[in-house]
Amino acid sequence: MAEQKTKLSEVEQQLKKAEAAQRRRMQSEKAAREAEAEAIRKIRGQDSGRKKKEEKMRKQRDEVVQAKAAKADAIGPNTVRWVIGPTGTTVIFSDDIGLPRIFNSLPCSYPPPREKCAGPNCTNAYKYRDSKSKLPLCSLHCYKAIHGKMQPLITC
Repeated sequence: MAEQKTKLSEVEQQLKKAEAAQRRRMQSEKAAREAEAEAIRKIRGQDSGRKKKEEKMRKQRDEVVQAKAAKADAIGPNTVRWVIGPTGTTVIFSDDIGLPRIFNSLPCSYPPPREKCAGPNCTNAYKYRDSKSKLPLCSLHCYKAIHGKMQPLITC
């Protein structure tokens, strides 16, 4: 019976060794999968909770800035605002003051839109200017069309 106990204990020891080896192998496989998943998240730019927190903070900051800008743009009743900037001084009146429409600011488009070609039935923007007549032209074809029309007028 003593031999049987030692044999069982040897068999049990071998089973325990095999189980421990299998647990180590499973742990190393799990660690490898987690490392691979983390690498994929980093490549995709999905850096776990820290990145989400930063995004949330940035979003809150942007909302606060937008709220402040909206509040700054809103003018209270009977208000006159002087804005001194690099382009000059601007005076802004609230709508309830009742200034005539002549004081309404018009949107400025700079540079002004390009002149259209003077050629007959041509709607292109001009690229050249005729040296004699100073007319805006877009092509040689329009130049010839203009001078073809002008020649008979000169000879009459």
